[in-house]
Amino acid sequence: MGNNILTSGGPFYALMLISLLLSCTPKKQLVSPDVGNEKRVSRAERVHIIGAVTQSQLYFTTFSGRAKSKVSINKDSYDVTANVRIERDKAIWISITALMGIEVGRVLITPDSVKIMNRLQAQYIRKPFDYIYKFTSRELDFSNLQDLLVGNVITQAIGRDVQVFTADAGSILRGQANDLLYLVQLDKNYRTVLTLMDEEGRNQRLEASYTSYSESAGQSFPNQVNISITADDLDLQSAMNYSRVAYNEALEMPFSIPSRYKEAQ
Repeated sequence: MGNNILTSGGPFYALMLISLLLSCTPKKQLVSPDVGNEKRVSRAERVHIIGAVTQSQLYFTTFSGRAKSKVSINKDSYDVTANVRIERDKAIWISITALMGIEVGRVLITPDSVKIMNRLQAQYIRKPFDYIYKFTSRELDFSNLQDLLVGNVITQAIGRDVQVFTADAGSILRGQANDLLYLVQLDKNYRTVLTLMDEEGRNQRLEASYTSYSESAGQSFPNQVNISITADDLDLQSAMNYSRVAYNEALEMPFSIPSRYKEAQ
């Protein structure tokens, strides 16, 4: 049974990691998954695959989803519910609830800022967007964050410098943007199955897998999102199982910090 997030000391930091982990970058040599008979494609086939990937991306003006989540941080584990709302290219809002629907924290990320409320200790953080770079590569921007949250292929992996391979299980996109190495595995429908990232010089590794795709409102979405991050002093595992998603609906992203809350250092 998981620890009680309402009485443990880690929820605030777990919340930070949940909201930022999708942009963390790993360190270790990137090795292709066992997909069978991998081979680099011709220029014409590369153009076709990149075009198919672009067409298969999830497009939306707004997105909202609710997911049951199990988060393990080192030896501690928590069962929570995450409510995720995205206004494309403008804001990412996440609310984390625990036992009996009690909200333990709230996150609001915009292209300019990062705000996190810790309701358990009546604290908050308000930082510029580059605060995220304490945890991530500077190559990953706000657009990358929203793509990773919904299972889209990051922009760098469909650029002109990406290397494209075919395999029995689908396709592989592999490349480098400055110090950021990346690898994306796609299924035969050009949907993301696995994303691996590595920033050279940092002893971290991220693996994000996407499964259980279903169709809703003409869009294909991965209902199961699993994230694994390992670093020198961190072993984080997160499994999110979405029970509801919706697109292009009017959204509210309330984020009002009570006057009694203190700013965390």
